Amino acid sequence: MPLLSSRNSILETIREHPETIHRLWIEAGYERVSDEVIREAKKHGISFRVLPGETFSNKFKEAKSHIFLERDEVSYIEADSFLKGLHSINNPFLCAFDGIYDPQNLGNIIRSAACLGVDAIILPKDRTCGITETVARISKGGIEHVHIVRVTNLPRYLEEMKRVGIFCYGLDEQAAKPLWSVDLKGSVCLVFGKEDGLRSLTKTKCDEILKIPTSEAFPSLNVATSFAVSVYEVKRQRGKEYSKK
Repeated sequence: MPLLSSRNSILETIREHPETIHRLWIEAGYERVSDEVIREAKKHGISFRVLPGETFSNKFKEAKSHIFLERDEVSYIEADSFLKGLHSINNPFLCAFDGIYDPQNLGNIIRSAACLGVDAIILPKDRTCGITETVARISKGGIEHVHIVRVTNLPRYLEEMKRVGIFCYGLDEQAAKPLWSVDLKGSVCLVFGKEDGLRSLTKTKCDEILKIPTSEAFPSLNVATSFAVSVYEVKRQRGKEYSKK
């Protein structure tokens, strides 16, 4: 059963998905600093226990936090049902990844996605770290606000998305065309590679390959940074209409 120790993640889970929570645990002596969390737990009828310091340490070995939340496993959106429901989203904005191995990168990506209004993140079932406690902590509660879709075969799924009217744009530093030269106000999916870039097969399934212009002396951006810059460009182009999401 996953444990959350980040205060922000705990608060967002209580507020957005209280039905997934089993119990809140607090170390004795830290009730005052956990007051907001306790109030939210009471408001949503979530049980909590205060444990003496030694008992808390024995239960949560090597813990660096004084509060923990037990919750269900994070549920991923089923790929086919998500595709069928895309018609209900006005100008859907999606982001897909060839794979992400670093949970810190994925956590930062989900946090940026939540902040900037991405409708869903698409991850392969293989070649990615999945939603772990580290991802949840780094996302600062973002996992409660972004749909996470898992697919068996990403290139094939890109083809299926294109058939229902989603334009797929791959991001690659070797591309000739800059990201901001393309109209991104319609139904789009930005496609990002692993930490070492897009696979050749994935590139062939994209409608176009774009780049974020960077310094010739140092052109490579971290995937989480590339994601944040790219998503913000979509937000900039969509303007006030986009901010209502």
